[in-house]
Amino acid sequence: MAISIRDNLNPIVQESQAMMVRNEFGQPSFTLTIDGKTVQAYENESLLSVAVDNGITDIPNMCDDEKLEPTATCRMCLVHIEGVKQPLPACTTPALPGMVVTTNSDELFHIRRTNLEMLLSDHNAYCQPPCQIDCPTHIDIPGYLELIAKGSMKEAARLVKEVLPFPYILGLTCPAPCQKACRRALVEEEIAICRMHGHAAETCLLDPPHPFPKDPPTGKRIAIVGSGPAGLTCAYYLALKGHYCKVFEMNPQPGGMLRYGIPEYRLPKDLMDRELQHVWDLGVDLQLNVKMGEDFTVDDLFAQGFDVVYIGIGAWTSNPLCVPGEDAECVVNAIQFLEEKVECKPLLVCMSSRRGSSLRMER
Repeated sequence: MAISIRDNLNPIVQESQAMMVRNEFGQPSFTLTIDGKTVQAYENESLLSVAVDNGITDIPNMCDDEKLEPTATCRMCLVHIEGVKQPLPACTTPALPGMVVTTNSDELFHIRRTNLEMLLSDHNAYCQPPCQIDCPTHIDIPGYLELIAKGSMKEAARLVKEVLPFPYILGLTCPAPCQKACRRALVEEEIAICRMHGHAAETCLLDPPHPFPKDPPTGKRIAIVGSGPAGLTCAYYLALKGHYCKVFEMNPQPGGMLRYGIPEYRLPKDLMDRELQHVWDLGVDLQLNVKMGEDFTVDDLFAQGFDVVYIGIGAWTSNPLCVPGEDAECVVNAIQFLEEKVECKPLLVCMSSRRGSSLRMER
C-alpha cells in the first residue's frame, strides 16, 4: 500500500513498513524510529508532535502553535526522512509506520541557520514590546501586568524586583518613558504601567517578596558610599548574593535624593522607609553622618578589611541659572531648598505678584 504525503512544495511517497495496530482505546497506532529511538505514534499525528511526546525536544520551531493550523512557514523544523531526497518540515509531515527520521545533522544545521538569517534579514516587528524596550531597566512589563490582572500582587512585585529593588518608590517617581511607547494609546490611552507596579509593591510592603533566594555567606565585604538609589540597589543585590555590605551616608537619614530631593507629596517618606527596610532586612549595615573625604577615605575602607568599595555619592550640585544675583546672600538653589525643607529648617522666600508690582516675604 502506498501512502502519498504532500509537503507545501514537494510530494513524497512512503511505503508502509509496519502494520498499524489499535491500542486499548481502539486508536490506530504504530511505531517509527527517530534518532535511533523506536517511538510510538498515532494516525494523523505530525512528526514534530510525535518527537515532543516522546521527549525529543531539540527540533527547533518558531511558527508551531497548538492553537493554529501548522503552516511550516519558518522552515526551522526540517528533518531527514530515510528514502526522501530532501528535508521536510516536521510540523506538517504526518508520521507513518516504519519511518526512519533524523533530526540533527550538519546539513540540517546549515539549512536551519540560513532560514533563520533570511527571516531576520526582513524582520520589522518587535521582539519585545516597545514599552519594555523604552524602559531603562527593561522590566518584564507584560509579565507583571498579567500577574496583576490575575490578582497576584506579591508575585508581580517579585518579578519587578528581579531587576529593580524599589518598585513602590519608582511607581511614584519615575517619568515613565514606557508609557509614551505604550501601543494601547493607538486604541484609546496608554496603560498606567508605572503606577501599576507601584500599586502591586504597596500591597506587600510589610511582607516583601525576594526576587531570588539569598545565597549563603561568601565572606566578601563590600563598602558602599552613599545611600541613594544607586548605593541601595547595589547593596540589595549584593546582599542577596551572600556578600556582607555596609553603607556609609553623609546625611542623618538614608535615601539620598529620594529623601532630600523629592517632596513629601510626591513620595511619602514613611512608605519609602518601609521599602528601604527591605535592604536592611537582608543584613546590610548602615552608618550615618559620615562623609567621604572628611571622616574617611577610600584607603581607610580598604584598611578596615573591605574587598570592594562602591561609590554612589549622587549629584548634589545644582545647575547654575547663569543670571545676575544667583550667588547673592540668601539665594538658595533648588537642591538646597528641598534639602532644608526636609530638615524643617526655616526658609526665607521672596514672592512677587504676577505683575511684579508688589513684593512680600514669607517664612
